Amino acid sequence: MTNRGLLAPHAPTLRAIIESVGVESLSALMKQPGVSAVYRLTVYHHDGRAHDTVSTLTHSPVRGNRLETIVRLMFGGKPLVHNVTPQRYEHFVATLNAVRFDQLDDQPGLPPYGADLWLLERAAGSYTKSVVLAPERAEGVYATLVAAVRADLPEALREVR
Repeated sequence: MTNRGLLAPHAPTLRAIIESVGVESLSALMKQPGVSAVYRLTVYHHDGRAHDTVSTLTHSPVRGNRLETIVRLMFGGKPLVHNVTPQRYEHFVATLNAVRFDQLDDQPGLPPYGADLWLLERAAGSYTKSVVLAPERAEGVYATLVAAVRADLPEALREVR
């Protein structure tokens, strides 16, 4: 199986959410002084029960771990800001490393509609990687990713109606 990346059928929907909230690109964030890694989670709610969100976790050895969540069409585009403890950050990164995130393809068997979707991205230096998954249908390493986000970045999953 090959990684379809931006050619995946769900990627345009998820990328449109990112563009609509106006967040900086991962590569632009990586160019900021002191930033050593960036992770982004875009959440699409297929049934409209909550607003879609884009959460960006920026790691800086000097400034710490900052999670900014922008809720689509809410709060005038201002992010909800949370600090992530070093322990949660390290656990999250260790889980991504354990499942070999950088080698993962999008979750196989994604339904064409009727499922919430996540776009999980990682950037370090000039390298970027993204994986599309359906959290409620995730199995194996994809379920491990879902569990890591739920445990270590719960602020990114708060639903705003």
